[in-house]
Amino acid sequence: MGRFLWAVVTAPTTGTEDDARYEIGRLADKIEDEVPEELRDRAWGLVLKALYEVPREIEELVEEHREFDGEGG
Repeated sequence: MGRFLWAVVTAPTTGTEDDARYEIGRLADKIEDEVPEELRDRAWGLVLKALYEVPREIEELVEEHREFDGEGG
């Protein structure tokens, strides 16, 4: 099994833009409702830290797809 296919098969999840927007809204609600005000900046910092990794992961996904299709890089 190729690396790209393996990555797709073992990917933790798939989703749509609407799914992502829903999750961000859910996190915003959770932070607003459950996190003490003095900790909210830190909570949003955790969200940002996770989001900073997304572009790199997308680039890797695209590159693996190119290699799988034999397009090179």
